[in-house]
Amino acid sequence: MHSSISPRSGTILIIVAGISALLAAMALTFLVQMRSDVEESQFVLQHAQAKLMLAAGCNYIQETSRVGWDRSKDSSATPPVPVVDGLRIHEEAFGWVDVRNGKTGPLNRAGASLMGSDTTKWPHIGTFVRCPMFVRRVPPYATTLATGSNPILTKDSSSPDYTYPLMRYPDPQPLENLNAYDHASPGSVTDARYDQFAKGDPTPLTASQGKAWFRIFRDGPATFIITCGSGATSGFKDWGEMSTIEREQFPNREFFYQLKATELRLHYRVEWTAAGVETSYHNLQHEIARTHDHYESWPPNASHAWSSSRRTQTWLKSPVGTIRWIQRLVTEPTFW
Repeated sequence: MHSSISPRSGTILIIVAGISALLAAMALTFLVQMRSDVEESQFVLQHAQAKLMLAAGCNYIQETSRVGWDRSKDSSATPPVPVVDGLRIHEEAFGWVDVRNGKTGPLNRAGASLMGSDTTKWPHIGTFVRCPMFVRRVPPYATTLATGSNPILTKDSSSPDYTYPLMRYPDPQPLENLNAYDHASPGSVTDARYDQFAKGDPTPLTASQGKAWFRIFRDGPATFIITCGSGATSGFKDWGEMSTIEREQFPNREFFYQLKATELRLHYRVEWTAAGVETSYHNLQHEIARTHDHYESWPPNASHAWSSSRRTQTWLKSPVGTIRWIQRLVTEPTFW
């Protein structure tokens, strides 16, 4: 008997099989490369998110050095809790190191501590604050992005309002029309819902949750460890740190550690200072104070610094201080 497949046909089958194998190998290589590119892109994205959390952490340290300390709701608090327009006003502090007397802050106007009596809670030295980041449905004091709230009448020249800006309506306007008015009756504007405007709606947008967080540990009067995270652990160090209630946001222990294994954590140590500008900048030129504004800044060792036309006017006002230095920690610190 003779085979029905000629040697020529067998050669073609071998060539086709070889080409198919080559194409499969090329496709596999392409997929592997694509996966590698995706993983690298994911790392870049996580690193960018973590660096954004560094900026957020520094801003948090700066702002809480002075503002954001709600007064006690105790009517017998000292000093008494003032109420303005039915709302309790915020307390003001004077820095992590009080600029008035050098004591560890935050202290209020009367010099009393705003940290509370429980030394195991933030912002006492040796404690931390955990800040998961997300987008609120409505931020506090949210205003609409619409422009042109007070248009100028340009069509009816017989109107007494012709070409005059009609400053009849709020500008900017609260989001979701919280002052409840319409353009036909501008006199009906009311502040009855101002409290709602001030608070906003803290409900997190689901798509923005589990993306990034920062955590701040106060290790000295004005020094802090900022841990920047890009992931969904909400800033918890480990499972044992969480309370029973806090553990409920994760299905189980194994799931939490899976999240931890896939997120990026960067550690930094920073120092807050009450100074309004970085100390290597020159601010006062006493020899020209008689004829020129001497609150000016320019980089040190700059050859063009003496050209008055190139100086930068600053008049710096920094009520929340500045960050003196930022140190990247290569390894995880013991306390954070």
